[in-house]
Amino acid sequence: METVLTEAGIALPSPVPATRRIDVQRLRVNGVKNDGTEFTIDRTIGPGVWAIMFPKNFVGKTSLLEFLVWALRGAPREIAPDVRAWVRRIIVDVVVSGQAVRVILVQGSYGDLSCSILSAGSADELVTGEDDSLHLLAEAEGEAEIEKLIGTFMMEALGLGYTSIWDPTGGLDGGGASQNHGWAAYFGACYLNHGGNKLLLGDIANLRWLPAKLLDLFIGLPYAGILSSLNTAQKRLNKTARQAAHRAESDRTARQDERKQWQDELSEVRKQLEHANRAADPLITDAIAAVDSALDDLRAARLAHADAEELKVRADQACLLAGQQVMDAKETWQARRVLGLLDPDCCPRCEEPIEPARHDAERQDASCAVCARPMRQVDEEFAEARIHELEEELAGQQEARGKAKEDLAERTRILTESQRSHNEAVQRLDEVRVATAYRAQRDLEIRAARLEGQLQATGSPDGALPEPTPDATEQVLAAVIKVLGGVVKEAADYLFPELDRQIVALARDFGVPNLDSVDVKRNGNLNAVKGGEKTAFPDFQPGERLRVRIAMVIAMLRVSTQRGVPAHPGLLLIDAIGSEEVTTSDATRLVRELNRLSDDLPGLQVILTTAKPEYIGDVLPEERIITSKGDYMF
Repeated sequence: METVLTEAGIALPSPVPATRRIDVQRLRVNGVKNDGTEFTIDRTIGPGVWAIMFPKNFVGKTSLLEFLVWALRGAPREIAPDVRAWVRRIIVDVVVSGQAVRVILVQGSYGDLSCSILSAGSADELVTGEDDSLHLLAEAEGEAEIEKLIGTFMMEALGLGYTSIWDPTGGLDGGGASQNHGWAAYFGACYLNHGGNKLLLGDIANLRWLPAKLLDLFIGLPYAGILSSLNTAQKRLNKTARQAAHRAESDRTARQDERKQWQDELSEVRKQLEHANRAADPLITDAIAAVDSALDDLRAARLAHADAEELKVRADQACLLAGQQVMDAKETWQARRVLGLLDPDCCPRCEEPIEPARHDAERQDASCAVCARPMRQVDEEFAEARIHELEEELAGQQEARGKAKEDLAERTRILTESQRSHNEAVQRLDEVRVATAYRAQRDLEIRAARLEGQLQATGSPDGALPEPTPDATEQVLAAVIKVLGGVVKEAADYLFPELDRQIVALARDFGVPNLDSVDVKRNGNLNAVKGGEKTAFPDFQPGERLRVRIAMVIAMLRVSTQRGVPAHPGLLLIDAIGSEEVTTSDATRLVRELNRLSDDLPGLQVILTTAKPEYIGDVLPEERIITSKGDYMF
């Protein structure tokens, strides 16, 4: 299992989610407007509910929020192009899951952008320390690289992984492809959509699955992200298998077409060959038979001639050996006769004189006067008989050599005659003009054999594909998906009913009247009963949608906190709160309840914007209201 998951690039994490929290500490911005006016923003922000308020529109409230989003998300979501061009430097001090960091964005006059992330030992050191007293963690240049840097840092610090989703129409071939989504998509659970937006969670409209994944992620559903990646890996394998099957089917179809062509060609060749055999002239047939017969005789004559040559060589060698033996025997006998008559006076080795006693012993005892050993008696009759025997053997070998020579001469004559007969047969074949027809027949036979081999080598006549064998990787993935799917479902069955209850209670507190119940589905849909009637989330009033959306995020924070570890970072950014409200009391009620909840949930930090001072004046303390005494926020 570990091997399969490793090959798929998946590692099973701990079922307990990492502690996730984002606490914004300070926001600083400076820049130059089109008219050359310089501006500076420096605001310290703490826990609880904070409001960016100015009693006019288009004065910079949303831009101020977007400056914060730019540093936290890696890119702004909705900032006006002219305001963006004014920015020269954005500095955000933030504590991410206990890690105090400073994000610095620097923009040149021509729009070139760079980013640095600095680290401090504590939140106090972060807020009060100068840049050169902090530790540099990472740097990047260019919009894409900066978004990637900030996204990677946030995901690692918050213990988040990429969500892998299968797009059934993706890929170059349109047959499906995996898509990996990270911090930019997840940030939609912190920066909530306005009431007019009908998407439950997230800010990317074309990602229909996004609300469901954000739910799983920030309610702390164990293994939900890994299960999504496993499902994507399984679909990727299924696509590969489908492509392989399609290629095999295409090959099979192509082979069937080829086999049909070959079969038709073979039938035609066989007809032509049969016709050629039937139409052959008897004289042609006899001529061909004569050539074949002469060729057989020629082959036999060549073999016999080769055997006769080999026999002649062996006879020559035997005769030479016999002659050598006769010569050796005669020379040996003559040498013994001569040496036996010698009477040496001294030793032939050391030249010392031989004593007379030794000569006497040689005559009396037949012992050698030189070495004193007994002298061998040479039987003259036996020697002569042995020489005669070898001479008779030599005569026999000479006779055999003569016969071998005669046989070789005869075989040479027969070979010459066979060669002449074959040449005459071939000449007669040429004379009856049969050579072309003969080659044509042979060509047809060769073509038929080649086609039969091609048909045999390309499989069965029906071209049926073998049954696919189960792949071990697919089996392991299916088993892991089944097990994890059960774990996720069991956790969802436990967590989602509590989530539904929390949403209803919070939404009622936020001012959604007649909300009887909600049923949040794992697919990201929210079905409600409102005033006794079934009501889908898009059918709520704009102000109600915002309230339910806020209620859902806080409910996710509450439910996950009840498990011991908050899965949602606890940061909520809400733009233009109350813009869809009918009465002041509705908006004031929402802000009051959020402020009360921030006391119950220490990890909750809400930053909102509004153009209505009456919504917050009696609810929030003055130090938590960010405003301006001039005509604009900055």
